[in-house]
Amino acid sequence: MCDENIVNERTHLLEVPEQQQETPSPTTCASTPPRKPDEQSALNRILHETATNVIDVGALGPYSLEAGAYSERVRTYSARAAAAALPPPARARLLADLPPALRRALLAAPSLAPADRDLITNAVKKAASAISELRVEHHEDLVVAFRVP
Repeated sequence: MCDENIVNERTHLLEVPEQQQETPSPTTCASTPPRKPDEQSALNRILHETATNVIDVGALGPYSLEAGAYSERVRTYSARAAAAALPPPARARLLADLPPALRRALLAAPSLAPADRDLITNAVKKAASAISELRVEHHEDLVVAFRVP
């Protein structure tokens, strides 16, 4: 069964031509000492995989995907994204899970005692004060510049 014509989320949007540009092999550099054969083959394999996975967008030309094919893929991706979208969460309502009689009784009950209100207010003020005094001392650089040539 041939899966090349099926458009899905794994289909490449840019068509990559079969010809790849030759990248210089690390073995051509005369300044590097000779390496073990297995290490050299592993490096060549990694280099080949990297060259295979890199898309040279500049070599592709202005647009290698036809407008009709592009529009079809946009419709397909949009339809799948719409189907996968989650419904918006239900709006939270105060006391929604209580029967109406109990709701009325709770809302008609006296409010907090002044001592309780003062205790909560003081606790919030102390927490806000503690958070405002919080400081971070940094001893090392957070961003380190890599010397990649």
